Amino acid sequence: MRLKLPEDFQNTLAFRLTFWYSAIFILSFLMLSVLSYLFVFSAIRDKRAEISAELTKYAALAESGGIEAVKAANAKQANPSRRNSFFVRVVDTANATLFLSNPRLWEHFDLRRPQDQLLEGQWHYYTSRRDGDLLEVMSARLHDNKLLQVGKSIQDRGDVLEHFRDTLLATIIPMALVGFAGGAWLAHRALRPIRNLSGVARSIVDTGRFDTRVPGNKTGDELNELALLFNQMLEKIEVLIRGMKDALDNVAHDLRTPVTRLRGTAEEALRLGADREGYREALADCLEESERIMTMLNTLMDVSEAETGTMKLSLENIDLAALINEVVALYEYVAEEKSIKLSTNAPPDLYLRADRARLRQVLANLVDNAVKYTPIGGRIDIEAYTQGQQAVVRVKDNGIGIPIDEIPRIWDRLYRGDKSRSQRGLGLGLSLVKAVVQAHHGQVEAAPNPNGGSLFSVYLPLLPAA
Repeated sequence: MRLKLPEDFQNTLAFRLTFWYSAIFILSFLMLSVLSYLFVFSAIRDKRAEISAELTKYAALAESGGIEAVKAANAKQANPSRRNSFFVRVVDTANATLFLSNPRLWEHFDLRRPQDQLLEGQWHYYTSRRDGDLLEVMSARLHDNKLLQVGKSIQDRGDVLEHFRDTLLATIIPMALVGFAGGAWLAHRALRPIRNLSGVARSIVDTGRFDTRVPGNKTGDELNELALLFNQMLEKIEVLIRGMKDALDNVAHDLRTPVTRLRGTAEEALRLGADREGYREALADCLEESERIMTMLNTLMDVSEAETGTMKLSLENIDLAALINEVVALYEYVAEEKSIKLSTNAPPDLYLRADRARLRQVLANLVDNAVKYTPIGGRIDIEAYTQGQQAVVRVKDNGIGIPIDEIPRIWDRLYRGDKSRSQRGLGLGLSLVKAVVQAHHGQVEAAPNPNGGSLFSVYLPLLPAA
């Protein structure tokens, strides 16, 4: 009966990894077995050609130099290993051994001499009394009627090869099982990060929560890198969703007042039955409130985009001193009306890589707050300088200042301190300042001015030197 795996399982990556690993392992084992068989076969191949060549060599030496020449040649090539040594023997007509190479190697072979006529030019085999090995020998008659024998120890080639084949056949099935089990184990282990990732994704789908993370295996491989990237993506999504939720919460909470005021203005005009001029005034108030609402919505969206890293910045090289002067020029008339002195101090060669419009918003918000909360006859100083690899912009005034306990909260959306409630505003200016500065990879700080008032410091990375 044919084994049939479920189709769903066959389509899994684990099955494919197991199949390919097992197939490669088993094929490698079979190739190794075949090569081993051929190596063993070649190692115990027929040695008769070598034996014949050695016999011819020693016969020539014996004819020219006698037994002493045979002894000398054999001594030079003596090898204690039976596997590599040649058996060399010289026997006289009385069946006495005149010379025997490496006697200790051949002491277990039965070297009794059969009939001479059966030995000359014939192959003969002597059997070991110890292990049954064979000594394959070729004989030649010398001119003095002595008998020269040269041979080599061999095993029974058929028995060895048959035993080796049986051994290979007996190991194929266990090795195939080992290959399949090893493939399954490795596939299971290798795919653990994928299973963890799938589990986290399934949990997010089921619960809608993005605070779950894929555990890393700290191996530094591609799957671990995938898990890290997946976690970073989840963190990014969580930040985006949190930013959207906060923005919606702020909008829902803070739009009530202007919308209520807008509706109240319209209802009041309708209830009183005002004349044409009254309706015009009511419409103007409604337009003003709607503009205020649009400004609030746009600013909230800008803050959310900057905080979540989705704000699009049009980066360009900016002359910071020129930009500061441009912003200050916008507030000179307002400052003159309140007799506020505006002073700037910025070097002319200070350049940044930033979004001009967004950076103008940052400076404008800081200068606007300084003008708004500085009393008549006050002073506002704006200076810029370099500090390490950063450009620093400081806006300092001698206005009403910020209480120490409120400084951490001034960056929150729609937060307005007690001292600022008398001034018109949305409470979003400083939130926008911090978000835009951070989008430029900088930071902003607020502190009390030692001489009274407030001190805001903006730190932005400098443009690299050309």
